Amino acid sequence: MLDGRTSTKAAYVSGNRLLDALPLNDRVDLEADLEIIALAAHKSTQSAGSVMGHVDFPIDAVLSVVATLENGDSVEVGTVGSEGFVESDAALGSGLSQRTSFCQVGGMVGRMTIGRFEARMTSGPFARLMRRNVRAALFSAQQFAACNVKHSILQRCARWLSMTDDRVGNADFTLTHEFLAIMLGVRRASVSEAADALQTMGAITYRRGAVTIVNRKLLNTTACECYEACKDAFAVALQV
Repeated sequence: MLDGRTSTKAAYVSGNRLLDALPLNDRVDLEADLEIIALAAHKSTQSAGSVMGHVDFPIDAVLSVVATLENGDSVEVGTVGSEGFVESDAALGSGLSQRTSFCQVGGMVGRMTIGRFEARMTSGPFARLMRRNVRAALFSAQQFAACNVKHSILQRCARWLSMTDDRVGNADFTLTHEFLAIMLGVRRASVSEAADALQTMGAITYRRGAVTIVNRKLLNTTACECYEACKDAFAVALQV
């Protein structure tokens, strides 16, 4: 029978939805394995080709995984919030970062050393949950590949903002047109047009790099089908 002290540990809530979906017994000593740190926007967290020293579990921060081409252009290939972790290759036994990642929207993350992560991967429930999350991330990457070809910039912009709103848990966040253009892989002028259209229809307000979601329902319905498809994939992955 668990004593009062152990029960308190088992009831630990990190704020990261993936970790908090673990069975209570698997959350024992989880607090001791996490260093809660604040990340500023644009702060690098992993570099492509480097040895992984840690895994980050976002709480209210949003992290981006990007592919950088030979000419220096970068395009977002994955976005991670409280539903997941960075870097997913750690759950597949890789010790090297395949992509560069950085903080997209500043906030808190729970940082776990790669050693503690690998030790926890020997637990059945922990390993299953991490791998299910990787599967949802793979589904999202495939969905976005289709999205980038078939859906309008307005739809993609609304989808990206809707997903960021979900991950941050706050209707207000900082975001520049230039940064969003990098994330969507389009010209800055195209993002400005999409943001202006969303503001005109009353879905958001935008001023000096600050976004406020005014009408969440309108923003969600303006987004392409990929928003709901990816949201559902991660929701299913969180079910133990």
